[in-house]
Amino acid sequence: MCTIREARLPNDKPVILDFIVALQRYESFLEPNRLIDHAMAEEYFATLLERTAKGCIFIADDELCRPIGWTVVYEEETEAFIRADERHFAYLAELFVAEEGRGTGAAQALIHACEEWAVANGYSTMRIDMLSRNTRAARAYEKAGYVPYCQEVKKRLVPAAVESEQERKVIPLKFAKAKRLPLSAA
Repeated sequence: MCTIREARLPNDKPVILDFIVALQRYESFLEPNRLIDHAMAEEYFATLLERTAKGCIFIADDELCRPIGWTVVYEEETEAFIRADERHFAYLAELFVAEEGRGTGAAQALIHACEEWAVANGYSTMRIDMLSRNTRAARAYEKAGYVPYCQEVKKRLVPAAVESEQERKVIPLKFAKAKRLPLSAA
């Protein structure tokens, strides 16, 4: 069993950075172009903070109030050839559940929190991108009622750059316990 809450920043930042790195590490097995380091996580976190000016970051906590997953939802806009009522949509940008939280319903609860945020903020649709080979994500989204909408394809035109030993080094994941604020400070 888990509970979903809005992220409390800056206290949740360390665990969010760890979630970003962990997701990149997982996706690197599916697509080797992923960066796996805390500098990238810091940069991406800053980008997400800008995007969530019209959005929200959610955290899933286990029964002991330890963060086990997260997701991000924010507004996006599509091309002018889409009907006006669907041109602005909610975009689920991130979804990650740590190994110890898998099978608890955390992914479905996080998706549901994003959907509730979207409806409450006037969006009629939500979109999600995922790597084609990420079958685990595909199952979670299908279970939540999502269907394929469009597909992006890729072809490498030149050989991939050779990574240095430092770039290939995998950073061990260290989960940081989020500090709790008293309710009066939240």
